[in-house]
Amino acid sequence: MKLTGVAAIKAAQKDLSPRFVMLSGPDAGQLRRLAEAIAARHQVQNPELEFKRFSEDDIKANPAGVEDAISSASLFGGAAIAHVRVSGEKDANMLTSLLDRADKGGPQPQGLLLLDVGDIGRSSKSRKLFEDSPNAWSLQLYEPTRDDLLGVARAEAKAAGVSIDPDALSALLEAVAQDTDSVAAEVQKLAVYAGRDGVIDLAAVEAVGSGGREAGLDEAIDAAFSGQSALMAIRLDQAFAGGANAVLVLNGIGRRIRLLLQVRAGVEAGGQAAEILKNPRLGVFWKRQADVARQAGLWSRAALEDALSALLDTDGQVKRAGAPDTALVEQLLIRIARRAERMARR
Repeated sequence: MKLTGVAAIKAAQKDLSPRFVMLSGPDAGQLRRLAEAIAARHQVQNPELEFKRFSEDDIKANPAGVEDAISSASLFGGAAIAHVRVSGEKDANMLTSLLDRADKGGPQPQGLLLLDVGDIGRSSKSRKLFEDSPNAWSLQLYEPTRDDLLGVARAEAKAAGVSIDPDALSALLEAVAQDTDSVAAEVQKLAVYAGRDGVIDLAAVEAVGSGGREAGLDEAIDAAFSGQSALMAIRLDQAFAGGANAVLVLNGIGRRIRLLLQVRAGVEAGGQAAEILKNPRLGVFWKRQADVARQAGLWSRAALEDALSALLDTDGQVKRAGAPDTALVEQLLIRIARRAERMARR
């Protein structure tokens, strides 16, 4: 059975999940947390079930290891929950044969197979087998939303025994990569800084430099979208000197374009940019809202769509082997800054 998005998460929260579950999606942290939650519910029903993780190397070293774990009694009297992470169709196919045999009347496992295939393609034969099987679930997740990431941050802070301010949350999500593991790792780091029963506030975020927010990166993007070419070049050099990489810069540019498109849509519907940016769901720290509002007034929807097209083109070039990624990113920001400069003169 195929379940996607919120429906997949809700289904996995029930106690009656099947013995074969495939998890797919682009965010590894989301998939791992969902697998652990499913395993925990099975262990409530059957405490003797042992939770075992298997990597691709484990499968290559012992191809029958997963089948033995979920099918046969262990030394302690029960089969296991096998959480297996693979990255390709070949390894996934080795394990889907277990489901295929069960569908054809073979023995049902006493344990549970949680097969994490990452962001596997829609044309995957393994995924289709899970989707079509009456004995299996195929749970497909999407990119985490801002609310998903906020939930992860709050849960990590609670687990660490600290609280986290709304302003700190906004600054944190603006700085880190938009995946659950990055958010969780940064909150854990901030929790150590804050101390037990402490508070993660904006000062803590700035002091720790959360999300690997390299010096100058936000300022470089601000300068580019404001048409300040010289300042952009200085701040970008600082960012790279501080450890920023091309992917991090491209992610930041993409977030800025999407944010400005949202603001433009609100303005076109009759709103005011400054008021729109006060919405906490947009995640713009209050000290930066005036600058972003000015950028929204400078950039038209058509210009932003052109910038997005240029971003996607640069992203494709950066991913090619041997590409001069930092130079490509710098050229993109120069083009953005020069366009903003021309628009500011009109």
